[in-house]
Amino acid sequence: MILLILFLGITVFAVRNGKEKVEDRMATITKEKEKMVKLDRKMAADIDSLNKNLKPAPEARQDSRALDKIGWNAPRVVAMDAQPLAVVSTGQSDLFTHYAKPKIYGEAYTLGFSELSNPVQLLFGSFDLAFVCIYLLPLLVLGFSYNVLSAEKESGVLRLTLAQPISLYQWLFGKLLLRFFILTSIVVASILFWLTIFDIDWLGNMAAATKLILLVTVYIFFWFLISFLINLFGNSSGSNAVTLIAVWVVFVLLIPSIISQTANSFYPVPSRTIMIHEYREAKALAEKKADEILKTYYREHPEYAPKDTTQHNQYSWWLGNFAASDVINQSVQPVLDDYNEALNKQQSWVNRLRFLSPAILLQDGLNDLAGTSPAHYTDFRNQVIAFANTWRHYFIPRMFNNEKMQAEDFGSLPTHSYSSAQVPSHYPADLMGLLFFLTLTVAGSVWVYRRNSFENVLSV
Repeated sequence: MILLILFLGITVFAVRNGKEKVEDRMATITKEKEKMVKLDRKMAADIDSLNKNLKPAPEARQDSRALDKIGWNAPRVVAMDAQPLAVVSTGQSDLFTHYAKPKIYGEAYTLGFSELSNPVQLLFGSFDLAFVCIYLLPLLVLGFSYNVLSAEKESGVLRLTLAQPISLYQWLFGKLLLRFFILTSIVVASILFWLTIFDIDWLGNMAAATKLILLVTVYIFFWFLISFLINLFGNSSGSNAVTLIAVWVVFVLLIPSIISQTANSFYPVPSRTIMIHEYREAKALAEKKADEILKTYYREHPEYAPKDTTQHNQYSWWLGNFAASDVINQSVQPVLDDYNEALNKQQSWVNRLRFLSPAILLQDGLNDLAGTSPAHYTDFRNQVIAFANTWRHYFIPRMFNNEKMQAEDFGSLPTHSYSSAQVPSHYPADLMGLLFFLTLTVAGSVWVYRRNSFENVLSV
């Protein structure tokens, strides 16, 4: 009962925190989309009024029919909507933004999607369901099972028990198996209960919910098997507790920290400050040579050359900047490549070494189910960049042709719909990694049982 009450309290706090983060995320995205729709309606109404001569014709700079007004002031919202089980794991969601508004000019969005976050919170992480399962749940398992054998031995009951026709291995395994079923039932019931209370539609996403429960169940079983292995040595309750806590520290704290530090040491990431500085320098230099660059651009893209040279193009300033943006991208691309290559190498290093710790495997699997893994945010960044190019290329030909926006054109503006279908799933590999740890622990327990004499286990 104490365990049930404790875990129910921990779980409700974790799920509530995750729910609040997801609600804040979706509220921000919804607000930005509503602002976009209102602005579209207003600009379409202004254009319609101008075309019907209901308003006096404004100056060229103030003309709402100008394409640069739409492409710059009314960008589309490219949003990364939360996955159904996003409440499970915060993952990378407290580091990166979930929406972007790329415009017709400026490539700053390619430099990253980091948000300003509380460094103290980033240091300690978020108290979500993943934190509870990875860090706290093993401690509950160990507290539930560390003295299963030693308590029987110290009380003198073990000799009477083993006088029955049953092996020590079978008796101890059966006793821990019963505790595993009790604890797992409490954990699964608590998770599903609070997900239901907080209106998380896990029934409508049964496949993802099943994967979640399977991951957590295998992780719990691993820690019970670790306790089973340590109990077989026949040490005292105090020795078992110290040994199990040491194992918890190694798998949950030490190995992940070492992997993270080695990734930073082997593949250091170039300074983003220097990268942004070089981008701005290249931008300033290209803008000074905008006219010369535009002439070169016309030679390389004759389809954009003006058909009527006697007519002034109202977008002439923008056309020079469009041409200059290609020069900027070419000069900054090596710096961007170095930065992204270092990040990719770091992530590849972590992905390869995550099989050294079941805690990392569980974190990676939960991030995958929640849609908050590094792979998801890398994919979202690529989608933003791709849509930014689509947005620009919708306006560039029309601006070179000196066209104007019409009210009915708002319905044909490019839009974006986020999809995570292209993100590779780590779940199967993570689950297989956890099952490998189970197999390894069982093999270790058999080896210890065969080497450890029966008299040594019974001795006090």
